[in-house]
Amino acid sequence: MGARRGTLTSLRVGVNARLLSSPDVRGFNRYAAELVRALAGTGAVELVLFSDSPIHERHALAGIASVVEMVKPQWLWQHRWLPAALRRERIDVFHAPAHWGVPWHPPCAVVATIHDLADRELPDLRRSAGFRVSARHALEQGLVVRRARRIIAVSQWTARSIQKYLGVAPERIAVTVEGAAPLFDEPVEPSRIADVRRACGLDGPYFLYVGGFEARKNLGAFVGALAATPPERRVPVALVGDGGAAAEALLRQAEEAGVGPWLRFLGGVDDTRLAALYAGALAVVLPSWLEGFGLPVVEAMHVGTPCLVSTAGALPEIAGDAGIAFPPDDHAAMAQALQRLASDPALRADLAARARARAPLYTWQRAAEQTVAVYQRAVSA
Repeated sequence: MGARRGTLTSLRVGVNARLLSSPDVRGFNRYAAELVRALAGTGAVELVLFSDSPIHERHALAGIASVVEMVKPQWLWQHRWLPAALRRERIDVFHAPAHWGVPWHPPCAVVATIHDLADRELPDLRRSAGFRVSARHALEQGLVVRRARRIIAVSQWTARSIQKYLGVAPERIAVTVEGAAPLFDEPVEPSRIADVRRACGLDGPYFLYVGGFEARKNLGAFVGALAATPPERRVPVALVGDGGAAAEALLRQAEEAGVGPWLRFLGGVDDTRLAALYAGALAVVLPSWLEGFGLPVVEAMHVGTPCLVSTAGALPEIAGDAGIAFPPDDHAAMAQALQRLASDPALRADLAARARARAPLYTWQRAAEQTVAVYQRAVSA
């Protein structure tokens, strides 16, 4: 371990960057890339990224040192190669930015981020994942509990879940925020919004969903809510994300319910187009059964767009007074919330103002500063 513990600026931090070998910018990958970028901007730590595959150019992490060794299988990389590399690079604290990737015998302090415990909170999800996947999750979570000096939770809700299901003492858990990429703070010209809407076939008001299509996202709620709304009052829902077979199944469900034309599947979009979609939407809607954070809520806040969220997980905590909440299994309540927001410009303006006021609570700069403080406490423990 390095001999640089005397000051905050001397910490040498290693990050498990296997996530960043993928071009995906959703969820854990977005968190890892944006946090690393923000940490580098603090000037408070020296960063070294460790991966078993090259870091993808999409994450634009130029100037940050990386150590890549394509050792296979993955467990051999994690438990044999990685500890030796951490020792060789004189790392003071190692950060696993998801709930996996911690070696059995780390030679330095360890910090790990847990985004949620969906497999514990939603037993049906664990059963559908199969025995091998569930066993792997349990093993990785066990390693985090045993080896991490500090565990980062991305919301108070996740922190409580960690205490409940993993038995971690509160003093070992630190809650840090997530943020929005700087692009979402840039004004979006009305002409740009109009161009993007035209390209996406959105010729009138619309609600927006951004995220995955897995079961816990509860996207069938859109079908139920639209079906519970009189046809003349329905507003289309634009869905952003690579849904694949799950999107096709959702469309079939919508067509069977007679609301297929009101769901618009846009696929994956880049951040520039996404910002314009946020800016043009009546609101962002997340009906999830569980979210440990809910990054689209924060991105919408930075653009100044209201949110409609389910009462499940961390969503009400993150949205605060900038959103309206509804039970995830109450399609009638969701339909009423959608109709209320669609028909009330004053309400939308009020929520938009609240969103802009709340947005500064959630920035990657603040996340990085909080994370550096966690590193310091972990090294000093």
